[in-house]
Amino acid sequence: MKMSYIVGFGGQYPLQVHHRSASIPWDGQKYSCSEGDGWLHSKDPNPNVLLGAMVGGPDQFDHFIDERDKPWFTEPTIASNAGLVAALIAHHNPPAHPADTGLINLGIDQTGIFEKIHPST
Repeated sequence: MKMSYIVGFGGQYPLQVHHRSASIPWDGQKYSCSEGDGWLHSKDPNPNVLLGAMVGGPDQFDHFIDERDKPWFTEPTIASNAGLVAALIAHHNPPAHPADTGLINLGIDQTGIFEKIHPST
């Protein structure tokens, strides 16, 4: 299966990430856990893209089920993402001075850490 397990990266990535921030609309309302169950069991793609999150990925037979209610495939966890973040940061070389880019550099680059990673399509 030619699929990226990093949300928003490559041509095909998980659309039903098991994460409250991805699956519940940002409409200014607060929802209880029980109200969130409506989205948990929905088959629709997430209304929000959890850009850069790495999900659990495939099983030992390389099968992946992109369903929100199967968190062993679709849930991003701190433990699984920590190594990815460390590896990407090690390859990233942000500008040393804000003047190098003409922009204000706050030390945050939301897409630059992915520029040396090329998805095979």
